Amino acid sequence: MVIFEVVKGKKSRWDLIIKVYSYGEIWDLGTILQLLKIIFNSERCNYPIERGLRGPTYLLNAITEIAFGRDLQLVLRDYKLKKGKVQIIEKFEKEASASEKKKVELSELM
Repeated sequence: MVIFEVVKGKKSRWDLIIKVYSYGEIWDLGTILQLLKIIFNSERCNYPIERGLRGPTYLLNAITEIAFGRDLQLVLRDYKLKKGKVQIIEKFEKEASASEKKKVELSELM
């Protein structure tokens, strides 16, 4: 089970900080959307659009840039965000399965 612990932040009266405990669980899109809903609501409270601030649109713009292929490091720099302390472990199958293997003639390799 993925657990989101939502605690009071320090930026404003309604600022929220989310602590995530996943215990090896896989995050599906529904889980990610739940997390984003909390974050967008917090951004709306901290930077209200009605006061001339960008609120959740600032975050949405950054997400959109990443979605359309912009380099993460450039987005982080431009939005003055820190790279999170996240360890990413990529595990890929090293050898293709039998159905994916293709016989190759020696002349094709040269």
